Amino acid sequence: MAGVFDWLDKGIPAVLDAIPVPVFVKDPDSRFILINQRCEEQWGIPRAAVVGSTGEGIFPPEQVVRLMENDRRALEGSTVACDEVVRNVALGQDRTLHTLRRPIRDPFGRTRSLVGVSVDVTDVRRTERALRDSEEKLRGLFELSPIGITLNRMDGSYVEFNPAFCAICGYSPDELRRLDYWTLTPEKYAAQEQQQLDALLTDGHYGPYEKEYIRKDGSLVPLRLTGVLLHASDGSSYIWSIVEDITAQKKAQEAIWYHANFDDITALPNRRMVYQRLDEEIARARGSGRHMALLFLDFDRFKEINDAFGHDKGDLLLKEAARRLADRLRHGDTVGRLNGDEFMIIVGADETAQRLDELADDLRQALGAPYRLGVDLAYSSVSIGIAVFPQDGENAEALARHADQAMYEAKALGRNRYRFFRSALQEEATRRGRIANELRSAIAGDQFRLFYQPIIDLATGKVLKAEALLRWQHPEMGLVGPADFIPVAEQSGEIIAIGQWVFDEVLRQITAWDAAGLPPVRVGVNRSPVEFRQSGDVLDVWAARLAEHGLSGRRVVVEITEGLLVELSDTVRDQFERLQRMGIALSLDDFGTGYSSLAYLRKFDVDFLKIDRAFVQGIERGSDDLALCEAIIVMAQKLGIGVVAEGIETEDQRALLVAAGCRLGQGFLFSRPLPADAFATYLRGAARRG
Repeated sequence: MAGVFDWLDKGIPAVLDAIPVPVFVKDPDSRFILINQRCEEQWGIPRAAVVGSTGEGIFPPEQVVRLMENDRRALEGSTVACDEVVRNVALGQDRTLHTLRRPIRDPFGRTRSLVGVSVDVTDVRRTERALRDSEEKLRGLFELSPIGITLNRMDGSYVEFNPAFCAICGYSPDELRRLDYWTLTPEKYAAQEQQQLDALLTDGHYGPYEKEYIRKDGSLVPLRLTGVLLHASDGSSYIWSIVEDITAQKKAQEAIWYHANFDDITALPNRRMVYQRLDEEIARARGSGRHMALLFLDFDRFKEINDAFGHDKGDLLLKEAARRLADRLRHGDTVGRLNGDEFMIIVGADETAQRLDELADDLRQALGAPYRLGVDLAYSSVSIGIAVFPQDGENAEALARHADQAMYEAKALGRNRYRFFRSALQEEATRRGRIANELRSAIAGDQFRLFYQPIIDLATGKVLKAEALLRWQHPEMGLVGPADFIPVAEQSGEIIAIGQWVFDEVLRQITAWDAAGLPPVRVGVNRSPVEFRQSGDVLDVWAARLAEHGLSGRRVVVEITEGLLVELSDTVRDQFERLQRMGIALSLDDFGTGYSSLAYLRKFDVDFLKIDRAFVQGIERGSDDLALCEAIIVMAQKLGIGVVAEGIETEDQRALLVAAGCRLGQGFLFSRPLPADAFATYLRGAARRG
């Protein structure tokens, strides 16, 4: 072996140890001749254990085979550079070394050995692998992303794009490579595009902003774009863009906007949209100095249609009504549904009063025509209020309020008609508002009074019953009748507390009269339909109050109106039944003025009916009113219902009613409504006369 080393200077090992990378020398048989210090450190093996060996017993067998193969190639005259994984025996770690092997020749050109130099590239290779993995993942994300991704040259031509972008545009990859960004962009975005391009060149990015692309089929697709400017090493620039198809978002936004501004049932503008358009129309009219009008429509007795046919059929009627309204308006007018059965029409042109008359009458007739609701046929009518800008209101709130007041006047005058706003209506509304506000303190202020009007046995003059009549002793307006405040109390909800006060006061008064030894009478109390529509829990309170006073329910009669029978709901029906179980009689007030009394009398157990004073005051021998009264009395007797004639003022009226078979009467002939003390005196006198 000495001949092999003769050409090596003895100082070479020291030189090699100074080299900061692993260096080794091998003989033609792949045995290590020497290794430097860095090799020892890299492999974790002392050089004495390595020199003279091929690595067998030091490195794993498969590793030794790979090393010797690389040695062979170098000894054959080739320079071999490759990565090798070498185990650090001491640390038990694998390191990746990039090794360069070159043959060493003697002066005669014969290969005597080889030298190898290694560089530890473990971390570099790990980074490269990570980069390759990341690149593959990014490529996968690029290809699989549901959002469009593009790379464009500055002239707009496409360099790269993913399948999602192809799907957005509707073009194949080959087609897109022949197109550019500007081909897909509608001309209307030219100014906006220039702004985004300026931002890209100035700030290095653009967006996000929204625009549309022209798809291959010619349709427009809404997009949201965001991009950055990239610079390549060769000095060229590119635009990397994210392209989102926001069709679903736009549809969702449109749906939200639609539901916020349009009615689901009729597809007409809703309250919000109507008032927005009303503000706009008022602004236009104010700017041009012309008039415009607002019509407020409300169906008459629409609740009865819902109750009779069901809410689904009621919705069908509203849809048909919306169609009829739209058919009768000209371009530029607006019709909308506010809620329930309320509609509003904005007439934008400078219409004359005559034209508004004609329009309102036309609408009234159109909406009053029969409605085919599946197999059912329904009839309705509409009341209309009209207010004109600027004389009836200078803003939307005032105009709508005054049109609403005019509509309520139309209802009060008998429904199925229209009315223009008058200043007197506002005065009345102001008065009602004052009443509503002051009603809240009326009970606490002990301002209510009950008057009692006797109900007489027409044959004997004996007092059998009395009707309790409510009055309001207002500190400024004096004694106010129920017609002036009960409708306000019903609308405000104060009627509930007032009704309870009336019942409690009647029981207290009956108890006081009984204690004074007066003849027992039954007292009638008027109960509002609004009270019946509330929960029946109040009747639990009534039962408790009767028990507290030790009174039977037979001492009380509840007086109701015909309309309550017509709109009968389960809640009202249950209360009727509970009242009868408590022994409280039901009396049907103002009989004969309704439109369906006979049909409902057959269904419900009414104890008394009261003939309206309008019939009684007109009776005389041979008159139609007398004939009607006689018919009512006979019908009631056949049904086992007691009859009370209201408004008797003369002896002739009393005599005719007695001859017709009427037993009970009430009116000024016998007594006006009296305070409780005066009624007690009247009751004593009647008892003495009897």
